[in-house]
Amino acid sequence: MIALMGTAAGTVLLVGAKAGFSSPTDRPLDPQAVGATGPVPSASGGPPSAVTMPPGNGAAPTTTAATTTTAAPPAGGGTKTTSAPKPTTAAPKPPRTTMKDGTFGGNSVYVEYGSVELSIVVSGGKITDIKVLDSPSNHSRSVQINNNALPKLKSQALSKQSADIDTVSGATYTSSGYKLSLQSAIDRAFQA
Repeated sequence: MIALMGTAAGTVLLVGAKAGFSSPTDRPLDPQAVGATGPVPSASGGPPSAVTMPPGNGAAPTTTAATTTTAAPPAGGGTKTTSAPKPTTAAPKPPRTTMKDGTFGGNSVYVEYGSVELSIVVSGGKITDIKVLDSPSNHSRSVQINNNALPKLKSQALSKQSADIDTVSGATYTSSGYKLSLQSAIDRAFQA
């Protein structure tokens, strides 16, 4: 029975060696993990030939035979070196540093009282116009707030050339949606 287990363990190690896995004897042994028995020295004085593992959860100790394989030198002597082929990948395209000219739509952003959606017009790498495609308009109060807030938001965005603009007092939701939709349109202009 022990001979059969040793043969099976040797086969597993041999397959592991072929696949590139290391055997337990390729690395230093931890005395606490191995137990008091430690590795069994080989008769030739070389590396240990077996490792006895302590039982875990009431299981019987297991013995694993170590197998060492040595590759034969290539015919004609000398050494043979091989290297893995280097992967070829295209270099990533660097991000644009200026916006591409054209009209770019922003995401429709839902806010508390409706959606905000913008588009921007870029000319000469700068935002030249911002069009409001949708804004909260279901209530007369929303229309009144947006009539005041949207021109202020547009003026700031054109001045700063970014979505990093101040929130208009009294129009927190519209301002938030405006910034998000504007930023998505700007992102598209840079990615185009």
